[in-house]
Amino acid sequence: MRLHHAVCAWLIAGAAIADDGWGTLFTSPAERRGDAAQQASAAAVRFDGEVRGPRGAIRWVDGVARRDAPAGLKPGQRRVDGKVRDAYQADER
Repeated sequence: MRLHHAVCAWLIAGAAIADDGWGTLFTSPAERRGDAAQQASAAAVRFDGEVRGPRGAIRWVDGVARRDAPAGLKPGQRRVDGKVRDAYQADER
């Protein structure tokens, strides 16, 4: 029995110390809200998509999860220099 406790303690200590390299798997509420100032100042905004679940919808804007959707854009569209473009349209530059 003493050996069993020693092995369990050794495994728990090893798991607590080990760095698996995954980093943060889940986002905090602040990260989910996103930075509204960063979105407003961006010249180009891409609305990647939306996932709806029991807790509400999560929108992906420029590869970042957010609660709010960019105004005037549908999933798959982007705004470049004030003009709305679909995924199949090239940017006019």
